[in-house]
Amino acid sequence: MGDLLMNNIHMKQLEQTLTSMEVAGMVGKRHCDLMRDINRYCKQINEANNGLVSERKIALADFFRESTYKDEQGKERPCYDITKKGCEFIAHKLTGVKGTAFTAQYINRFHDMEQALKNPQAEITEKDPFARWSIVKKIESGKWFNKNNWKLKIICDRFGWTRKFLYHKILVELSDLHNLELVEKFYTVTYGHKPEYKMDLLDYSKELAGTATRYINYLLIEEQEE
Repeated sequence: MGDLLMNNIHMKQLEQTLTSMEVAGMVGKRHCDLMRDINRYCKQINEANNGLVSERKIALADFFRESTYKDEQGKERPCYDITKKGCEFIAHKLTGVKGTAFTAQYINRFHDMEQALKNPQAEITEKDPFARWSIVKKIESGKWFNKNNWKLKIICDRFGWTRKFLYHKILVELSDLHNLELVEKFYTVTYGHKPEYKMDLLDYSKELAGTATRYINYLLIEEQEE
């Protein structure tokens, strides 16, 4: 039984990736520019494979895996899931301080994911900069929205905002106080897929839900005082 558990953990670790959006931020590039670079790398690898026998062909999926994400308008956009080997590939293309900084960042990120997989609900010490996240086993879909929907309606009616605009303001507030990319990565590691929308993270992290609730309560108080 223990061996089976360790094998499952090992298989999940093999599947760990960073999104091209996150890597773009790490290397200081626009996402579209990194996508162009990766597309070029993939094309070159495919060209190299043309002259190799099957057992020696380079597997693109070992480095870069085509994927998609939804932008703020809900439109599906192309991206890549980048493995640790893929990050190493990109790091080799960088020089100087930028290359060193990226190498340190992606090594730390993969280390964090490995630790989360080994014990996703472990208490993390105060020394750990990624400490304060509450990892829950099961998402209670829409719980935060069901509880706070009446508040959201009052705020939108009072200020003349759309729900989409209010959600954007909540996410901006959360981004100022929390590492949303890290929470999203934990979510993906735990459930095997990315959240459909960023706001889904509120039903995953108690800290995010608490911050969002305090923010809308502040907006309600502001509304009452006017």
